[in-house]
Amino acid sequence: MSNYVSYFLVPQVLVGLTVVALAAGGLTWLLRSRIQGSGRRLLFFLFLGGLGLVLVVTLLREPWLGACPGCLAEWGLEKVLAGRVSTEVWLNVVLFVPVTLFAVLLWRAPWRTVGAALLLSLAIEIVQPLVGVGANDLMDLVANTAGALIGAGVGAVLLLTADLIRERRLAPWRVVRVMLSLLVGAAVLVGAPAWMATSRQTAAIAQLEGMFAGTTLADFEANQEGAWAKQLQQFYLKSGRPVEVTRVGDSLARTRYTWNIYFAVRCVFAEWTPRGFTAVPGSGADCTVPLDQIA
Repeated sequence: MSNYVSYFLVPQVLVGLTVVALAAGGLTWLLRSRIQGSGRRLLFFLFLGGLGLVLVVTLLREPWLGACPGCLAEWGLEKVLAGRVSTEVWLNVVLFVPVTLFAVLLWRAPWRTVGAALLLSLAIEIVQPLVGVGANDLMDLVANTAGALIGAGVGAVLLLTADLIRERRLAPWRVVRVMLSLLVGAAVLVGAPAWMATSRQTAAIAQLEGMFAGTTLADFEANQEGAWAKQLQQFYLKSGRPVEVTRVGDSLARTRYTWNIYFAVRCVFAEWTPRGFTAVPGSGADCTVPLDQIA
């Protein structure tokens, strides 16, 4: 938790947030005649605060080091496909939840809000290298969009609940639309990582069986650190640098390759016995427990 808090305790961030609060309050007051109701005015103020928070943390948290237009050409899928969930990734997810939540509650347009958040994130990722701040890449764009989906989804459910309490009934099409939206959001947040992890697992099985079909434990012991070393290194790099653990016994040599892509865990057990070689898929706890605890 302290890691997250430290992002907001940098002096320039604190000053920026103070300016944002004053500007949001001033703009809300100036537009008070156009924004009917104290509740909507509060939502507008909170929306401006959330938007300001995004801009301050992404553009002012670190000092500007100078333009780097060439950095825009360095975007790639490698970091996205690697799927490492770090503090920086979580920060990018959390940042976009409040602004999209308040926007949905204010304008009642979840998908347009997600689209606007995606464009905002893209604009930030383009501006960052031009002023020399942050590390712009597709991973930030994915994390920001995930946060926008979460915020918009929570907002849509809150609107539906509030309307149900107020009107005592709901049009079926509204329930269906919200449920479909939530399913699409869940598919993006959960289904996409599972698909990526499973794809890597399937490709790895094919590669391992192509390299080692017909080999035995004796071949493994004779070639692991010799003739096979280059092959195994190429497999490791081509497979996205999975976590690798090896255990060798009298009757079995087992290497487990594990892909942890966001919230999906997949692995492959490469196993050599005196009778031959097999590549076995695994998931969940089998991919994380010590190898000596697996039968």
